[in-house]
Amino acid sequence: MSLYIGDINKVLMITESGTYANPSGESGTWLGLVGDHTPTEEENVTTIRYTGTSSRNPGMFVRGAQDFEGTISTNLQNFRMFGYAMGSIVDSGSPTPYAHAITEINSNDSWAFTSGANHNFPSFTVYDEHKGQSDGEHEIRKYRGAIINSITFNASQGEPVKSEINYIAQNKWTGSKTTDIVPIADEDTTRPYLWADVQLHLPSGTNITEVTEINWTLNNNIERRHYDNGSRVAENLTPINRDYELSITMDGNSTWGKTLQEQYWNGGSSFNCMIESVLSTGSEQGFIIMSGCRITSFENPSPAEGINEYSITIMPQSCNINTDDLIELHNPW
Repeated sequence: MSLYIGDINKVLMITESGTYANPSGESGTWLGLVGDHTPTEEENVTTIRYTGTSSRNPGMFVRGAQDFEGTISTNLQNFRMFGYAMGSIVDSGSPTPYAHAITEINSNDSWAFTSGANHNFPSFTVYDEHKGQSDGEHEIRKYRGAIINSITFNASQGEPVKSEINYIAQNKWTGSKTTDIVPIADEDTTRPYLWADVQLHLPSGTNITEVTEINWTLNNNIERRHYDNGSRVAENLTPINRDYELSITMDGNSTWGKTLQEQYWNGGSSFNCMIESVLSTGSEQGFIIMSGCRITSFENPSPAEGINEYSITIMPQSCNINTDDLIELHNPW
């Protein structure tokens, strides 16, 4: 018997190319510095009671729809998965550094690398390995047909930048033998982004230097469709409305207090803003660019001690991301 120990766990992404929910090859792609992967599986067991049993107990338990999802927490090294969350990636540049333009796709657009009815959004396979001491003792799971439901960017003072990926998958494959172990194709040994690499511009081009925390979220609001088709897994995972939210915490000050409250909060003016992350200028950097932004919440308490802080919630109307790194392709090919 082998105990599964955390230091030899492995969580990777395998690109899907060709048919939806079918991994392309068996090479794993580095997701960042993964601190935790928490998959959730539902069998949706239904209790059935019926006449004739002469018992107050349940007459039968029936397994229903199979639902698979999970959350991957990482220290951010690159913006690859933000492209899978937004829908479109255009790779360019050669040799290094490489440029990647990440933009939104809508319901009338499609992902160029997989095919199949009703599958127009970027998909990938999440590979999770608990390694035993002997062949046949490994616990290996592949969550196939995964689509990003939500993704976050969090920069908090004194800490590495963190990103949390919530995905919904179509099905799960399990294995245990040595032949099921996936090699890492391109382990990323660069340091993660730090809070000190990040700046907030509001509006774009005007830097706010007193920000202590930035939280950016994209939610695709994916809906599962379990059709009458002879299968318990969801046939279709469809992104519905797309929602962005940016929340910031900053020290209250005379420069920004009047502008943020009077012009953008009480005045209701819309604006553009940008999160700038620069690990190495021109070669490892990312810019989250937001347009049509409105402040939807502004908290400005007056405590008895300490530095006054503003807590501000902003709703962008649209976003795009421009990033440079040492990875040639964010796309499968």
